[in-house]
Amino acid sequence: MNTSISNQLKSRFKAIEYMVHWEGGVNSSRLSRIFGVQANVIRTAINQYVKQHPDTLIFNGKDPEKLYIATSLFTPLYIPHNWESYVSYMFANSNEHIRQTYGDGAVSEQITPICSPQPEVTRILLKAIRLKSRVSVFYSSRNNPMGIQRVIAPHALSHDGLRWHCRAYCYKREQFTDFNLGRMKDLSIAGKADKHQHQDEHWIQFVEIKVAAHPALPPEEQALVLSDYGKKGHFVIRTRAALADYTIQFYRLGMDPNTCSQQGHPLVITNLEEIAFCLFRGRKG
Repeated sequence: MNTSISNQLKSRFKAIEYMVHWEGGVNSSRLSRIFGVQANVIRTAINQYVKQHPDTLIFNGKDPEKLYIATSLFTPLYIPHNWESYVSYMFANSNEHIRQTYGDGAVSEQITPICSPQPEVTRILLKAIRLKSRVSVFYSSRNNPMGIQRVIAPHALSHDGLRWHCRAYCYKREQFTDFNLGRMKDLSIAGKADKHQHQDEHWIQFVEIKVAAHPALPPEEQALVLSDYGKKGHFVIRTRAALADYTIQFYRLGMDPNTCSQQGHPLVITNLEEIAFCLFRGRKG
Protein backbone atom coordinates (compact mmCIF):
# COMPACT_ATOMS: atom_id res chain seq x y z
CA MET A 1 0.00 0.00 0.00
CA ASN A 2 1.27 3.45 -0.92
CA THR A 3 1.49 5.43 2.33
CA SER A 4 2.38 8.71 0.57
CA ILE A 5 -1.09 9.37 -0.80
CA SER A 6 -3.22 12.12 0.75
CA ASN A 7 -5.77 11.39 3.46
CA GLN A 8 -8.54 12.47 1.10
CA LEU A 9 -7.47 9.97 -1.55
CA LYS A 10 -6.99 7.26 1.06
CA SER A 11 -10.57 7.79 2.28
CA ARG A 12 -11.80 7.40 -1.29
CA PHE A 13 -9.74 4.27 -1.76
CA LYS A 14 -11.38 2.85 1.37
CA ALA A 15 -14.84 3.47 -0.05
CA ILE A 16 -13.82 1.87 -3.35
CA GLU A 17 -12.60 -1.25 -1.57
CA TYR A 18 -15.71 -1.52 0.62
CA MET A 19 -17.91 -1.46 -2.49
CA VAL A 20 -15.75 -3.82 -4.53
CA HIS A 21 -15.23 -6.31 -1.71
CA TRP A 22 -18.74 -6.43 -0.22
CA GLU A 23 -21.05 -5.05 -2.91
CA GLY A 24 -19.34 -6.66 -5.90
CA GLY A 25 -18.23 -3.51 -7.68
CA VAL A 26 -17.97 0.27 -7.79
CA ASN A 27 -18.83 3.02 -10.24
CA SER A 28 -18.48 6.78 -10.08
CA SER A 29 -22.17 7.57 -9.57
CA ARG A 30 -22.44 5.39 -6.47
CA LEU A 31 -19.09 6.57 -5.11
CA SER A 32 -20.14 10.19 -5.60
CA ARG A 33 -23.08 9.74 -3.20
CA ILE A 34 -20.73 8.93 -0.33
CA PHE A 35 -18.57 12.02 -0.75
CA GLY A 36 -21.16 14.45 -2.05
CA VAL A 37 -19.23 15.38 -5.20
CA GLN A 38 -20.06 15.08 -8.86
CA ALA A 39 -19.48 11.74 -10.56
CA ASN A 40 -16.95 13.16 -13.02
CA VAL A 41 -14.85 14.42 -10.08
CA ILE A 42 -14.87 11.16 -8.13
CA ARG A 43 -14.12 9.15 -11.28
CA THR A 44 -10.54 10.37 -10.88
CA ALA A 45 -10.26 8.44 -7.60
CA ILE A 46 -11.19 5.18 -9.32
CA ASN A 47 -8.65 5.86 -12.06
CA GLN A 48 -5.98 6.62 -9.46
CA TYR A 49 -6.80 3.41 -7.58
CA VAL A 50 -6.40 1.41 -10.79
CA LYS A 51 -3.11 3.18 -11.48
CA GLN A 52 -1.79 2.64 -7.95
CA HIS A 53 -2.89 -1.01 -7.91
CA PRO A 54 -2.77 -2.27 -11.48
CA ASP A 55 -4.59 -5.45 -12.52
CA THR A 56 -6.73 -5.52 -9.34
CA LEU A 57 -9.89 -3.97 -10.85
CA ILE A 58 -11.38 -4.34 -14.30
CA PHE A 59 -14.24 -2.43 -15.92
CA ASN A 60 -17.19 -4.61 -16.86
CA GLY A 61 -19.04 -2.73 -19.58
CA LYS A 62 -21.46 -5.62 -20.13
CA ASP A 63 -22.79 -5.36 -16.58
CA PRO A 64 -26.03 -3.33 -16.45
CA GLU A 65 -24.52 -1.24 -13.64
CA LYS A 66 -21.23 -0.57 -15.54
CA LEU A 67 -19.03 -1.52 -12.59
CA TYR A 68 -15.37 -1.84 -11.85
CA ILE A 69 -15.11 -5.33 -10.37
CA ALA A 70 -12.34 -7.26 -8.64
CA THR A 71 -9.90 -9.44 -10.50
CA SER A 72 -8.28 -12.51 -8.95
CA LEU A 73 -5.42 -10.23 -7.84
CA PHE A 74 -7.62 -7.92 -5.79
CA THR A 75 -6.96 -7.89 -2.04
CA PRO A 76 -8.29 -5.08 0.17
CA LEU A 77 -5.43 -2.94 1.45
CA TYR A 78 -7.17 0.02 3.06
CA ILE A 79 -10.03 -1.62 4.95
CA PRO A 80 -10.56 -4.38 7.53
CA HIS A 81 -11.76 -7.63 5.98
CA ASN A 82 -14.91 -7.99 8.07
CA TRP A 83 -18.54 -7.24 7.30
CA GLU A 84 -19.12 -5.21 10.47
CA SER A 85 -16.54 -2.63 9.35
CA TYR A 86 -18.41 -2.23 6.04
CA VAL A 87 -21.77 -1.76 7.78
CA SER A 88 -20.30 0.66 10.33
CA TYR A 89 -18.57 2.64 7.58
CA MET A 90 -21.68 2.98 5.47
CA PHE A 91 -23.92 3.99 8.38
CA ALA A 92 -21.32 6.43 9.72
CA ASN A 93 -20.44 7.99 6.37
CA SER A 94 -23.29 7.51 3.96
CA ASN A 95 -26.76 6.47 4.93
CA GLU A 96 -27.66 8.20 1.66
CA HIS A 97 -25.66 5.62 -0.32
CA ILE A 98 -27.58 2.80 1.35
CA ARG A 99 -30.93 4.56 0.84
CA GLN A 100 -30.46 5.53 -2.79
CA THR A 101 -28.68 2.36 -3.89
CA TYR A 102 -30.74 -0.25 -2.05
CA GLY A 103 -33.79 1.52 -0.66
CA ASP A 104 -34.96 2.43 2.84
CA GLY A 105 -34.43 -0.35 5.36
CA ALA A 106 -32.41 -2.55 3.00
CA VAL A 107 -29.60 -2.88 5.55
CA SER A 108 -31.02 -2.87 9.07
CA GLU A 109 -28.53 -2.28 11.88
CA GLN A 110 -30.47 -2.87 15.09
CA ILE A 111 -28.57 -5.56 17.00
CA THR A 112 -24.81 -6.02 17.07
CA PRO A 113 -23.78 -9.29 15.37
CA ILE A 114 -21.03 -11.66 16.52
CA CYS A 115 -20.36 -13.37 13.19
CA SER A 116 -19.90 -12.19 9.63
CA PRO A 117 -21.21 -13.32 6.24
CA GLN A 118 -18.87 -14.03 3.34
CA PRO A 119 -18.35 -11.49 0.54
CA GLU A 120 -19.20 -14.15 -2.06
CA VAL A 121 -22.69 -14.14 -0.54
CA THR A 122 -23.20 -10.41 0.05
CA ARG A 123 -22.00 -9.43 -3.43
CA ILE A 124 -24.77 -11.37 -5.12
CA LEU A 125 -27.47 -10.47 -2.60
CA LEU A 126 -26.70 -6.75 -2.66
CA LYS A 127 -26.53 -6.77 -6.44
CA ALA A 128 -29.92 -8.49 -6.57
CA ILE A 129 -31.36 -5.87 -4.20
CA ARG A 130 -29.96 -3.07 -6.39
CA LEU A 131 -31.30 -4.59 -9.60
CA LYS A 132 -34.51 -6.01 -8.08
CA SER A 133 -33.53 -9.47 -9.23
CA ARG A 134 -34.13 -13.02 -8.12
CA VAL A 135 -31.31 -15.19 -6.79
CA SER A 136 -30.78 -18.90 -7.21
CA VAL A 137 -29.12 -20.25 -4.07
CA PHE A 138 -28.18 -23.62 -2.62
CA TYR A 139 -29.60 -23.35 0.89
CA SER A 140 -29.31 -25.62 3.92
CA SER A 141 -31.95 -25.65 6.65
CA ARG A 142 -33.02 -27.87 9.52
CA ASN A 143 -35.60 -29.49 7.27
CA ASN A 144 -32.98 -29.96 4.53
CA PRO A 145 -29.55 -30.03 6.23
CA MET A 146 -27.87 -31.32 3.05
CA GLY A 147 -29.24 -28.30 1.19
CA ILE A 148 -31.57 -27.78 -1.76
CA GLN A 149 -31.76 -25.26 -4.59
CA ARG A 150 -34.03 -22.30 -3.83
CA VAL A 151 -35.05 -19.21 -5.77
CA ILE A 152 -35.59 -16.06 -3.72
CA ALA A 153 -36.23 -12.35 -4.28
CA PRO A 154 -34.09 -10.56 -1.65
CA HIS A 155 -34.83 -7.04 -0.52
CA ALA A 156 -32.97 -6.51 2.78
CA LEU A 157 -30.22 -7.74 5.09
CA SER A 158 -30.55 -7.74 8.88
CA HIS A 159 -29.06 -9.44 11.89
CA ASP A 160 -30.43 -10.96 15.06
CA GLY A 161 -27.44 -10.54 17.36
CA LEU A 162 -25.88 -13.84 16.30
CA ARG A 163 -26.43 -14.24 12.58
CA TRP A 164 -27.00 -12.14 9.47
CA HIS A 165 -30.18 -12.86 7.56
CA CYS A 166 -31.54 -12.01 4.15
CA ARG A 167 -35.18 -10.98 4.05
CA ALA A 168 -36.60 -12.33 0.81
CA TYR A 169 -39.60 -13.77 -0.95
CA CYS A 170 -39.24 -17.55 -1.24
CA TYR A 171 -40.75 -18.93 -4.43
CA LYS A 172 -40.83 -22.44 -2.94
CA ARG A 173 -42.80 -21.46 0.18
CA GLU A 174 -44.61 -18.61 -1.60
CA GLN A 175 -44.07 -16.14 1.22
CA PHE A 176 -41.59 -13.62 2.58
CA THR A 177 -39.23 -15.17 5.08
CA ASP A 178 -35.68 -15.04 6.50
CA PHE A 179 -32.62 -16.83 5.16
CA ASN A 180 -29.45 -17.30 7.21
CA LEU A 181 -26.51 -15.96 5.18
CA GLY A 182 -24.21 -18.57 6.72
CA ARG A 183 -26.30 -21.34 5.12
CA MET A 184 -26.08 -19.95 1.58
CA LYS A 185 -23.70 -21.00 -1.17
CA ASP A 186 -23.47 -21.08 -4.97
CA LEU A 187 -25.50 -17.91 -5.46
CA SER A 188 -26.32 -16.51 -8.89
CA ILE A 189 -28.64 -13.88 -10.35
CA ALA A 190 -31.74 -15.56 -11.78
CA GLY A 191 -33.73 -12.91 -13.66
CA LYS A 192 -36.00 -10.08 -12.60
CA ALA A 193 -37.99 -10.36 -9.39
CA ASP A 194 -41.74 -9.87 -9.27
CA LYS A 195 -41.87 -9.62 -5.47
CA HIS A 196 -40.55 -6.51 -3.73
CA GLN A 197 -40.06 -4.92 -0.32
CA HIS A 198 -43.32 -2.93 -0.37
CA GLN A 199 -45.21 -6.24 -0.58
CA ASP A 200 -43.56 -7.62 2.56
CA GLU A 201 -46.08 -6.50 5.18
CA HIS A 202 -44.10 -7.73 8.18
CA TRP A 203 -41.01 -5.86 6.99
CA ILE A 204 -42.59 -2.48 6.37
CA GLN A 205 -44.76 -2.64 9.49
CA PHE A 206 -43.28 -1.64 12.85
CA VAL A 207 -44.53 -2.93 16.18
CA GLU A 208 -44.00 -1.81 19.75
CA ILE A 209 -42.90 -4.44 22.25
CA LYS A 210 -43.96 -3.22 25.68
CA VAL A 211 -41.57 -4.34 28.40
CA ALA A 212 -41.68 -4.40 32.18
CA ALA A 213 -39.74 -6.01 35.00
CA HIS A 214 -40.98 -9.46 35.96
CA PRO A 215 -43.82 -8.89 38.47
CA ALA A 216 -42.58 -11.71 40.72
CA LEU A 217 -39.42 -9.74 41.51
CA PRO A 218 -39.37 -7.62 44.68
CA PRO A 219 -39.85 -3.89 43.95
CA GLU A 220 -36.19 -3.06 44.61
CA GLU A 221 -35.06 -5.78 42.16
CA GLN A 222 -37.54 -4.59 39.55
CA ALA A 223 -36.05 -1.11 39.85
CA LEU A 224 -32.53 -2.56 39.53
CA VAL A 225 -33.39 -4.59 36.42
CA LEU A 226 -34.96 -1.57 34.76
CA SER A 227 -32.01 0.64 35.67
CA ASP A 228 -29.73 -1.76 33.76
CA TYR A 229 -31.45 -0.44 30.63
CA GLY A 230 -31.55 3.15 31.78
CA LYS A 231 -35.26 2.94 32.59
CA LYS A 232 -37.32 3.78 35.64
CA GLY A 233 -40.52 2.05 34.58
CA HIS A 234 -42.21 0.24 31.73
CA PHE A 235 -40.61 0.94 28.35
CA VAL A 236 -41.11 0.17 24.67
CA ILE A 237 -38.84 -1.40 22.06
CA ARG A 238 -39.88 -0.45 18.53
CA THR A 239 -38.87 -2.86 15.78
CA ARG A 240 -39.95 -4.21 12.43
CA ALA A 241 -42.62 -6.88 12.77
CA ALA A 242 -40.37 -9.30 10.89
CA LEU A 243 -37.64 -8.78 13.52
CA ALA A 244 -39.82 -8.97 16.62
CA ASP A 245 -38.91 -12.57 17.46
CA TYR A 246 -35.21 -11.86 17.08
CA THR A 247 -35.51 -8.80 19.32
CA ILE A 248 -37.33 -10.82 21.98
CA GLN A 249 -34.68 -13.55 21.86
CA PHE A 250 -31.81 -11.07 21.98
CA TYR A 251 -33.11 -9.29 25.09
CA ARG A 252 -34.31 -12.60 26.63
CA LEU A 253 -37.78 -11.19 27.18
CA GLY A 254 -40.24 -13.48 28.91
CA MET A 255 -43.40 -14.17 26.96
CA ASP A 256 -45.65 -14.94 29.93
CA PRO A 257 -44.76 -14.03 33.54
CA ASN A 258 -46.95 -16.93 34.72
CA THR A 259 -44.78 -19.53 32.98
CA CYS A 260 -41.29 -17.99 32.83
CA SER A 261 -38.98 -17.54 35.81
CA GLN A 262 -37.87 -14.16 37.03
CA GLN A 263 -34.28 -15.42 37.14
CA GLY A 264 -34.21 -16.50 33.50
CA HIS A 265 -36.38 -13.64 32.24
CA PRO A 266 -36.16 -10.58 34.50
CA LEU A 267 -37.90 -8.59 31.76
CA VAL A 268 -41.29 -9.63 30.37
CA ILE A 269 -43.58 -8.56 27.54
CA THR A 270 -46.82 -6.93 28.62
CA ASN A 271 -48.60 -6.77 25.24
CA LEU A 272 -48.01 -10.26 23.87
CA GLU A 273 -51.48 -10.52 22.34
CA GLU A 274 -50.95 -7.32 20.35
CA ILE A 275 -47.77 -8.57 18.68
CA ALA A 276 -48.58 -12.30 18.47
CA PHE A 277 -49.49 -12.00 14.78
CA CYS A 278 -45.88 -11.36 13.78
CA LEU A 279 -44.16 -13.94 16.01
CA PHE A 280 -42.99 -17.22 14.52
CA ARG A 281 -45.69 -19.18 16.29
CA GLY A 282 -48.38 -16.77 15.14
CA ARG A 283 -47.40 -16.40 11.49
CA LYS A 284 -49.39 -18.05 8.76
CA GLY A 285 -47.67 -20.44 6.34
